[in-house]
Amino acid sequence: MLSHDILYTKIGSLSEGQKGLVSFARLVLQKPGLLLLDEPTNHINFRHIPVIAEALNKYEGALILISHVPGFVRKIRIDTVLDLSI
Repeated sequence: MLSHDILYTKIGSLSEGQKGLVSFARLVLQKPGLLLLDEPTNHINFRHIPVIAEALNKYEGALILISHVPGFVRKIRIDTVLDLSI
């Protein structure tokens, strides 16, 4: 996902996708009780989407997910759905 050669790169120099992966890794390490993810797949390389879905399936807290990518949503274990469509 993130190669060793960028470990010491300043965040501002990373691509948008790399910044997203760093942010996601930070959240995983902090183990918050609630994740609010608004379009978490934006700017993320399509190869990383299954890895992110797998990590979210292992997450034990509450999750509010906003996504327009049905394939990504289907990969995530969801116990309750709040559909706000009219």
